[in-house]
Formats: sequence, structure tokens, C-alpha cells
Amino acid sequence: MSAEPNREPVSPAPANAHKESGGGGVPSQGLHSGRRLVLAWVISASAHVALLVAMFAAPWLASKAASEELTIAQTELVDDGEATRTTLVGPEVDFGKAERPEAQQVRFAPRKFQTSATVGTPRRRDLSIIGLGAGGGDFGKYGLGVGTGDVGPQFFGLGGTARGARRVVYVVDRSGSMIGTFDAVREEMKRSVQQLRRSMRFHVIFFNTGPPLENPPKRLIHASREEKAALAEFLDTVQPEGNTDPIPAMRRAFAVNPDVIYFLTDGEFDPKLLKRLRKWNHNKQVRIFTIAYVSQRGGALLEQIAREHNGEYRFVSEYDL
Repeated sequence: MSAEPNREPVSPAPANAHKESGGGGVPSQGLHSGRRLVLAWVISASAHVALLVAMFAAPWLASKAASEELTIAQTELVDDGEATRTTLVGPEVDFGKAERPEAQQVRFAPRKFQTSATVGTPRRRDLSIIGLGAGGGDFGKYGLGVGTGDVGPQFFGLGGTARGARRVVYVVDRSGSMIGTFDAVREEMKRSVQQLRRSMRFHVIFFNTGPPLENPPKRLIHASREEKAALAEFLDTVQPEGNTDPIPAMRRAFAVNPDVIYFLTDGEFDPKLLKRLRKWNHNKQVRIFTIAYVSQRGGALLEQIAREHNGEYRFVSEYDL
């Protein structure tokens, strides 16, 4: 009879071993790890969604805040002049009748100062001017002075309406009949040229029965300080003599292409000048302002010239001087 090998007794497996293993042979520790992984993924996704919502909502909130009205202050002047009232005005907010605040009001009392003394103005005689053509009117308010600011160049009170004029020519009688009053013409011409702006240009032509006497260099020159001083020296050398013939001087005036011509004479002259002017100024681009000086012997012709060439006529008497 052979002997059987020795065997160690095998302990039976516990009855709940299959249940603890999850019924599929997967340990319970792996199941718990999977749940934690899912939870972490859900938290991460929620955080990203919240971040995206915040990014899209931020511009909308900013634009809404910017669109709200800002509180501003309105200042109202009280009619009695004693004070001003400032009211703070902001967006309309309904606090209810019991809690609605009143608008804040601030009153300022202005300081009172003693009224300064009234400054007197010198009186001057008004000179009558008969306005003819475009822009004609009473220019007596200018007296013998010349204009400044936005008025046009002036000579014996004429020309204030020629605001766009930049090229000015003076055609002045120096015949023998002007001897007694020629100094006043010199002084008025100096004042007139002195008031011209530097951007403007001027020329002076004297006439009698001889060749025209022109201010050097016998063309339009800029109204600079140096040229104005040179003109004053030239005027002091001019002496009246001879008779009256303005036609050659007028021809020279149109040759330099002016905007405005001042024509001054104390006597009668050849009516042929009317026909010459109609030819030289057929398009009426040059305005001619005429002055009957001391005598009105040539006043009718001067008045007609001013009317036909969009200028103004004026008589200057010895009383005005």
C-alpha cells in the first residue's frame, strides 16, 4: 500500500469576496479614482465656462455704465443781477415721494465794483459826401480821416466801401489854382497812405497840362514803412503850376492795373475823359472815387464819372478844410 503525498489544507474563500471585488474582478480602489477624475473634469469645465461668460459680459457692462448720464451743473443768471444760481442735474432716479432729495442749489454773490468815469471823445465836424454807384451812401462820419480795420482805403473820407481793394492809385491835380490849398492835399495823402496795410500797394500821379509827375519808381509799390517815408519826402517836393489836363495821368493810372482810383481836381477839364474812361474801364473792374476840391466847377463831370464807375463823389469845401 503506497503512501499519499502530504497536502496542506486549503482554507475556503470568504463568502463576500466576490461582492467586494465589484462583481467583475475590478478592485474598488479603481472605481473611486475614476469618480474623482470625472469630478475634476466637471469643475474645470465649469471654470472655463464662467471665464468665457465674464469675458463676454465685461464689454456690455462697460458700455452700459458709459451710457448713463453724468451729473452736470447748470448756471442760471438771476434777472436782478445780484446773484447766480447753480443747479446740479443728473440722471432721473425715483426715490419715492418721501425720500426724493431736492436739487442742490448754490448761490454766488458777485463782487460790486465802482463804476469808472466816462471817457470823453473829441468832437469833429462831419463832412457831407454824396454816395453814387454801388455802395453809395453818406460817408460824412469819416471826416477827413482814413479808415482802419475792415474798411477800405480812404482819401478825404471816400473809399471805405472798397474793402477788397489792394492796389490804390491817387490821381491828383497840381495846377496853379491849387497853390493856396495844396498843403492840405499833401497832409491828407500822407495820412491816407500811412493807413494802408503792408499787403497793399499804391502809386501817386500828379497832373497839370504837362507830363504826369509820378511817385518813383512810377509803378505800384508795397505800403511798407520805408516806401511810406519815401512818399512823404516826394510829396514835399511837389509844387502846383500850369493848367488842368487829367487825361494823360488817368491813362498812366490804368496802365498799372489798380483796384481803386482817387481822382481829385479843383477845376474844369475836357469831357473827352468820359469816353476814355468808358474804354479803359469797360468791364467796371476799377472803382473811381472823385473829389471836387474847393471848387465845384467840374463837379458835374466828376459826379458822372463816379456814377458810371461804381464809385462815390464828394465836394470838399474850404470850410471843410
